[in-house]
Amino acid sequence: MTLLSQDLSRERIPVTVPDELAARVRALRRARREAQTRASRVRRVLLAPTASRDADAHVSKNHR
Repeated sequence: MTLLSQDLSRERIPVTVPDELAARVRALRRARREAQTRASRVRRVLLAPTASRDADAHVSKNHR
């Protein structure tokens, strides 16, 4: 004779564990994708061309 709690625990584990695991996998993949997006944006900003100091000095003199 099996108890009701034993039947529920036996059925519950295969159903919820894969669901929880799938949710964790999705969350980790989303976090990785967002981290890669942030890293590429930072890289793009850091590698963007900037004006030289001579050009900045020239512009500031003309605006006075």
